[in-house]
Amino acid sequence: MPKVTFVRRDGSVIGEKMVEDGENLRYAALDYDKDVPIYCHLFKLANCHGNGLCGTDRVMVSPATAVNPRTVAERIHLRKKPNLRLSCQVEIHGDCTVTTMCGRR
Repeated sequence: MPKVTFVRRDGSVIGEKMVEDGENLRYAALDYDKDVPIYCHLFKLANCHGNGLCGTDRVMVSPATAVNPRTVAERIHLRKKPNLRLSCQVEIHGDCTVTTMCGRR
């Protein structure tokens, strides 16, 4: 079972969670008992609920080899941001660190 470490963009660790191989990162973060800020501001309410249409659930995942390759939706929404991923499009296959793009600075 892969271990995901959630980190805020200021570097503070939110926590760690064990997930099933192939589990979706968005659902792993939202189901975690600690507050993992995947969506910022208004997008907490106004988002596409994991369909890859809005591009608002941006995260950094390290190492990139622990997750699936970028999807078409990510190539469209994040074409100028090669280090970011959409959490709704990420399948976890190994231990990784996920840095959220919102929350405390």
